[in-house]
Amino acid sequence: MTEAEVAKTVRRILTDDFSIPAEQITADARFRGTFGMDSLDIVDLVFFLSRTFGVTEDLDDYRGLHTVGKLCTFIAGHAADVG
Repeated sequence: MTEAEVAKTVRRILTDDFSIPAEQITADARFRGTFGMDSLDIVDLVFFLSRTFGVTEDLDDYRGLHTVGKLCTFIAGHAADVG
């Protein structure tokens, strides 16, 4: 799965499940700063990502992924491993 495909799906999750306006979702957008997500929102997001992409990484593996771009790069790399 390409990073562009991942980004499209992440954008859909953020707009549909978290009501984040699409125009705010950029590669540099920060989950806490830009979107105002709290720790429970982040746990929910990781759940949606795991279910959607089949990525089974620990929650701790997501801790350093503060931007949409970093998250998409991470998911693209790990979703390919699921294959």
